Amino acid sequence: MEIKVLEHAEDKVKLEIDSVTFANLLNNELWKQKIEWAAWTRDHPYLSKPVISVKAKDAKKALIAAAEQIQSDAEALKKALAKAVEG
Repeated sequence: MEIKVLEHAEDKVKLEIDSVTFANLLNNELWKQKIEWAAWTRDHPYLSKPVISVKAKDAKKALIAAAEQIQSDAEALKKALAKAVEG
């Protein structure tokens, strides 16, 4: 996955991500935290990559926590799928 930092400050981060699916997933996970706001946009559906913006007391920490939660959820899904297929 390719990620490009477009803006970085303690309270605001803007990233260009090469996956609409991951931008949406990350945005949803961020909103579960205590942040000021998070959103993603894309200038053109075929010609541009999604850009996610986050504003929080510590935006970097919020992004890392969201990514870690996504990873944990994916591991739980993997285990549940393996168990379902076995039985």
